[in-house]
This record gives sequence, structure tokens and C-alpha cells, in this order.
Amino acid sequence: MPMDVSMFRYVDSIPEETINLASSAMRGMNPDGLGGADIEEQIARLYGVEKEQVIVTPSNTFATFFTLYHLSKKINTMVTIAPEYPACHYQARDIGITASIENRISQEGVDLSPWDVDEKTLYYISNPNNPTGLTWSDESIKSIARETESNESYLLIDDTFSFFNGTFPKKLEVGNTIILGSISKFFGDSGIKMGWIVAGKNVIEEMRERIGIIVPVISNNVKRRGAYLLGNINVFKEYNKKKIDENSKILFEALDEYILGYKGSIINALNVGGGSTKFSFSLISEGVSTVPGYYFGSDSLVRIGIGTEDAERTEKGVKIIANRLSRWKG
Repeated sequence: MPMDVSMFRYVDSIPEETINLASSAMRGMNPDGLGGADIEEQIARLYGVEKEQVIVTPSNTFATFFTLYHLSKKINTMVTIAPEYPACHYQARDIGITASIENRISQEGVDLSPWDVDEKTLYYISNPNNPTGLTWSDESIKSIARETESNESYLLIDDTFSFFNGTFPKKLEVGNTIILGSISKFFGDSGIKMGWIVAGKNVIEEMRERIGIIVPVISNNVKRRGAYLLGNINVFKEYNKKKIDENSKILFEALDEYILGYKGSIINALNVGGGSTKFSFSLISEGVSTVPGYYFGSDSLVRIGIGTEDAERTEKGVKIIANRLSRWKG
């Protein structure tokens, strides 16, 4: 599975003036403000757990790495799917965890059905899925979660995009489920670098014994900024929905036949047939950035993000993509 080239180096090489349809984050609303010192309590309320079941981390990336580091002696292998956000795969490989990838993409879309859970195995998903924006069903999540507890396996969920379609408070599922989250996408504030880990008490207690080894201390100002943002979820939700709905309408009116995903998602995948990196580079030459599906394990896709640009620039970028697709041979 082609996941040996860094997506991050690719994104960092994109010129600033390019119409940005590569980003999976919001932009345009970032008011100043600091909240109280209760960030752990706020996150706990989101998931219907106790404060002691929450660890705040300096970004989701740190949360992922630390979780894998913690589980590396408890599991035999990690399983994920394609297409899927590849950071967990990269990190597992670097830590020395054997990682396998199941291809779940077909002509009908992406299969988000549950696994048959093996012993001492870590199952990783993003929910909604990154790059398609498709959501795993509640029953799929519960099915996997129920089995993990009985055979010393784990379900690791990157929950970052759930803010865009979630209903709060949420609920931590049964079993050895570990949830990772971040404020960077929904709130458009990646600069303060704050994420979190939510899990059962036994898992979190074991993590706390080791966390000082690898995870830096997070400043009170960062926590207070996070508390301010989480305390204003409904304000951001209203702003984000208006912007995403407008841009999503533009995207689907022009490219509906190519889209894997649904209206109103901040990210969607376009089926380009093949050669995703070449296709994305050809768009950059016309002033539009996307992310090749190659980096998500599926070279037939490119990912489109619609939370960064305003409608006028989004429409211009989508027209360029539509024109390129009409001439693309894959």
C-alpha cells in the first residue's frame, strides 16, 4: 500500500496564493478569548465520562503517538483501512508495530462495516473517515468495541471531524475504546496545538503513569484557550454550517458524479480513476490545491476540503477541477 511518502511534505510545498482545497480545517472565524481552567471537565462532558478519564495533549498527533507507544507492548498488530488518514500507520511503523491495511474501497464507495476482532490487535479508524467524510455507523462502532474487551484488543478512534456532524454530549463506547480529538479542524485554531485522549479509567490510569516520559506539559494559557473554544461550540457550529453548506452546494452541483461522501461534509473524495498525485500536481499548475489519495492508500482518489476558502474562490477552484476531470485519462 503506497504510504511511504509524506503527505505533509506535499502540502507544505503548495504556494500560498493557490486556491486552498487541500486543507481539512475551517478558516475565517477565530475570535480572541480565554476560558477557565476546566478544559478536562469540558471534554469529559462531551463524551459523558468523568474528568479522570481525560488526558489533554499538545495536539492530536502527540495523542496518537503516545497512545501507540503505550499500546505497543500490549498488541501484536494494528489494522486499519484504505482510504484512511495515514499518520497512525506511519507512527505505528516507526514505533515498530506491525501494521496491516485492508482495502475497503470499491465502485460502490467505501465499506465501513465492522471487523472480526482478533486477539491483541489494535483497530484504527477516523470517524468521520478522512479523506471521504463518510461516517461509520453507530452499530459498526459498537460491534467492534464490544469485542475488544473480551480479547485484549483495542479500538482507536480519531474523533476530530465528529464536531462537524456530532450531537453533544457524546458517549464513550464500551470495551477497550480510546478516542482522540483535537480543536484544530472545527475551530480553525491549530496554532495552540491541543488535543486529548479519552478512554476507560484503567487505560487512562496506566497512561498517566508513563505520560511524563513523552508528552510535554501543556501551558495554562493553551488550556484556557481550548476551554474558550469548547465553550463556544454552538457559535462555531452556526458559522461553520453556513460556510460549509454554501461551499458544498458549489462542489456537488459541479462534481456530484465524482464524489465519495455526502453534502455538508468538510471533506469529500473525488474519484479520478488513478494517478492521483499526477492529477493533483496538474491542478497546482492551474492554481488549485488538493491532496492525492495516494497518501491515504488509494491512488484513485483526491481529497477536497471546503472549509478554508470563501464561496467565490471555492467556485473558481471547483470549475478548474471539473474542467481538468473532463479531460483526465487517469
